[in-house]
Amino acid sequence: MNYLVIYPGRFHPFHLGHMASYDWLTRKFGENSVYIASSSVQAADTSPFSFSDKVAMMTKLGVPPGHVVNVKNPYQAVEITSSLSDEERADTVLIFAVSAKDAERFNFAPKKDGSASYLQPMPENEKGMMPMTKHGYVVVTPTVNFQVKGADANSASQIRKLYLDGNNADRNQIITDLYGTPDPELRDIFDQRLGADDPQEAVIYGQEAVFAGDNPVSVMREHKLARIQENIQRLKNKIKTVKESQDYIDERKTRKK
Repeated sequence: MNYLVIYPGRFHPFHLGHMASYDWLTRKFGENSVYIASSSVQAADTSPFSFSDKVAMMTKLGVPPGHVVNVKNPYQAVEITSSLSDEERADTVLIFAVSAKDAERFNFAPKKDGSASYLQPMPENEKGMMPMTKHGYVVVTPTVNFQVKGADANSASQIRKLYLDGNNADRNQIITDLYGTPDPELRDIFDQRLGADDPQEAVIYGQEAVFAGDNPVSVMREHKLARIQENIQRLKNKIKTVKESQDYIDERKTRKK
């Protein structure tokens, strides 16, 4: 029996804790059997990174790019499961690998007719597992803490906050802690997506990052438009002043004549 292991998630960003789970899965089921499923959905505050951004993070840590799949719903990943032939499906065990928190997304309750639901918790005795034509299984990956800036970190939201709260040196250290080196490509991705790239004019998804020292404060982009309008009006006033001054000079020259 073959395995098809799907590791789904949002991964904003993909970090060492995620990589530890991926490594655990490849050791248990084999590297060729494990696929990471993520979507291209983005939102400014909670999901800033694009799918290609996440692929860059994963491949820097050693995930084969061919094993990262863009899907509509990572927790169903039909783009992956439907790629198998009927013969392959009959000889393949389907496993979704998730954190303890994400395991709550799955419902293992019996169907209305009393029969077992399609998805089941992965049994301790793997030999008893059935092919994906009959059932799919859910395994919970270990929770791994890792160090970022010398402190334990175990969530993507915590990393995003640390990055935004930090100064330039802090951000280089965060990239190093997450990916082994202060990789300039990943640093650029973080700066752009999190709005830390330009302390003067950083615009993200309809918002503008206004910086107080090293800390960004998001305000609506309309503020930028208001400043542009103010600058235009200021320029008009200068032009008007110059014209009036020129008229006065011409008038004096006329009087002398």
